Formats: sequence, structure tokens, C-alpha cells
Amino acid sequence: MSVPWWVLGLAVAGVCSWISATILARNNPDTQLGWFRSPPIAPLSQLAFLGASVATAWLAGSYAAETPLGGWGFPLAGLAVFVPWALVRRAHNRQVG
Repeated sequence: MSVPWWVLGLAVAGVCSWISATILARNNPDTQLGWFRSPPIAPLSQLAFLGASVATAWLAGSYAAETPLGGWGFPLAGLAVFVPWALVRRAHNRQVG
């Protein structure tokens, strides 16, 4: 049994989200990362990985919605972007204090 390609797309979206949040955390070592405010330094590479993450998740989620999974494709896509970002943010904020 092979893995559907949209599952791999969600995994790629998660990896891109993880890289995006890691870039942001490493460029702001003394600043806590919030949800609704921009940190002092947001490099273009971070935005590129965030854009790639959202685009890949949207594409994979739209194809997953056409499977028996149905309407759960888009919430899974959102989780693929949100969960890695939240994990990196929490670890970074815990280190900052």
C-alpha cells in the first residue's frame, strides 16, 4: 500500500513551517515570539518558508478534500502549518524566559 501524495505534501508543509519558525527564533534570540506581533527582525527567508508552508498545505489539503477524508483535509493542512510553529515558539519562549 502506498502513501497518498497529499500526505507527503502535508509533511513538507510541516517541515517548511518548522524551518520558518526556527529562522525567526534564531534571528531574535532575546525576544519572545508572540502570535499577533512581528518581532524586530523578520528575514525574507523566513517569509519564503512560511509562504511555501502555507501554499503546500493548501494544495495538499485541497486534494485531501477530494478523497474519502472529505472536509477534514483543510483542518489537517492547518495543523500541518500551526503545530510545528507552535512547538518552536514554545521552546524559544521557554529559553528566553
